[in-house]
Amino acid sequence: MLMSLVSCVSTPLRNTAILVCGAMLLLSSCVASAPPVEQPVSTPATTTAPPVPTIPPAIQPGPDPLSACHPIGAAAAALPPAISLTPQQAGADAGTAFVYGMIDPSVLGGPGSVPVVVTSVGRQGRPEIQEVTASTLDEARSEVAALASESIAQGRQVVSVETDVRVRAVGSPVTNDPWRPSQWALNQFHFESLWPTSNGSGVCVAVVDSGIALNHVDLAAKVAASADWTGEGTASYGDHATHVAGIIAATPNNSVGTVGAAPGVSLLNAKALTAVSGEGTTTGVAQAIIWAVDNGAQVINTSIGGSSGSSALLQAINYAQANDVVLVASGGNEGLKGNPPSWPAAYDWPIAAASITETGERSSFSTQGSYIDVAAPGSSIISTITLNRYAYMSGTSMAAPHVTALAALARAAHPAESAAQIRSRIMTTTTDTGSAGWDSSFGWGVINPSAAG
Repeated sequence: MLMSLVSCVSTPLRNTAILVCGAMLLLSSCVASAPPVEQPVSTPATTTAPPVPTIPPAIQPGPDPLSACHPIGAAAAALPPAISLTPQQAGADAGTAFVYGMIDPSVLGGPGSVPVVVTSVGRQGRPEIQEVTASTLDEARSEVAALASESIAQGRQVVSVETDVRVRAVGSPVTNDPWRPSQWALNQFHFESLWPTSNGSGVCVAVVDSGIALNHVDLAAKVAASADWTGEGTASYGDHATHVAGIIAATPNNSVGTVGAAPGVSLLNAKALTAVSGEGTTTGVAQAIIWAVDNGAQVINTSIGGSSGSSALLQAINYAQANDVVLVASGGNEGLKGNPPSWPAAYDWPIAAASITETGERSSFSTQGSYIDVAAPGSSIISTITLNRYAYMSGTSMAAPHVTALAALARAAHPAESAAQIRSRIMTTTTDTGSAGWDSSFGWGVINPSAAG
């Protein structure tokens, strides 16, 4: 495992864009009156459609299926940060961050408008992330120093001052045979076999992404709460987030569309990336994670990745860990580009998911790295997208929600187990693939729902 690389130092972290991992092939429009997608679809002449499995009925949720998602009470105690900046130190760091924002094209900012992010941590371990937009160096220093003084007076420790970083969504390479007529991941991995015991009912899952299509026929009434950090609002939503949500929770046995691997869960829609372009910031992602924890998430899916992290993001992940929340992250789509590490997956707490193909091989785009924990289906995955449609996507963004669904099923079946125990359960029950033991392509192996559930 790659240990956390971000520390509270005066030099601001720098990174490039965060990527959400999924190229898309549009299949067809599918609304409530359309024939089910499980019927034969147009496929290349050389492709033979596998038989469609008989899907057992899902366990019906209780009278209020969204009751799993609710704000938490007092946060669990967290370890105090190792470093607390004084107002003078915070002001000095703000000056450094301002200079980077003015001269470095890889970070946000420019003449007359440089965002500087201040992260503090309260007595119960909850991060507070605030942003100051400054037009001059002196303004950045003075405003951040004042903000730090206010935070300290309120009993919080100031742990970092840094630049804000742009994040965005891009696709991975499209696989060569995208027109598969059924959900091969469910065929091979038997998530449905766990449903007699648990279909995820009672578990709250947050999707930190580009916004879930709240009106999709296969996701109707699944979302308990929504919040936005992009400025677009939750009325706009993206194909990527909707695809991820469908892999986890699409409704079974409703005569349309696809089937989620854990269809009984309730969802939190944490929109940290813009709907169409998939752009956002590390700060927005961090705030989305904190919001998800505060609103009762037991599992958080982050199908997002970038070339570095930030102190704000690390503090948010630590907050999730301190509050017993399983966090799953896509391992990255840089397998064809030299395998640079991807954050937040490269942090220690998230379960980092690599992608495999239908034949069990590592997907060519899937990043190989020392932080990879498990592998899951990620190539040519059909799921929900906007406007009541369905599409195939490929990427570690599709692998992560399969792991998230498994975590939700395990949490529902073993409610007394902690997040750390669920995390261990998933990794110790894998099917060893590749080199014996752990390896950089598959981690500890391919997920095994039947053994982990």
